[in-house]
Amino acid sequence: MPRLHFVLLIGLTVCLTCLSCRHKSHLHEQIVAADTSKYCHLPDACFNPHVLAVENGYDVTTFLGSQPQHAHVSSRDLAEYLESLPMEVWPRGALIAISPTDDVTDQRALARNFYAAQQICRSLGLQVQVLPGG
Repeated sequence: MPRLHFVLLIGLTVCLTCLSCRHKSHLHEQIVAADTSKYCHLPDACFNPHVLAVENGYDVTTFLGSQPQHAHVSSRDLAEYLESLPMEVWPRGALIAISPTDDVTDQRALARNFYAAQQICRSLGLQVQVLPGG
């Protein structure tokens, strides 16, 4: 019986690794292929998405030109949401900023979401820039 658990654990690990590889090549390669630097035009600020980890998910800010767009995204939907963004919101390439909120009641929930966001973004092939609380 313990050997069966070990085999199942190995199988699950392989499946999760394959899924993260699929995500990584998908979003990262899309951004690279889109030559996203062409979407940055002065005098507009050229900002990539920013993920603010909060206790009940994420507040994601994107920019289309100089216009900020805000969305609240659940913990389970972050990867799908980031993959659905138009290439125009990635003018600096496959880079994303992540920070924890300063407004905290449940420190454990915030920490869990903050670290999960980093893992999710890295699995998508994004370079993660961790910023201080915001």
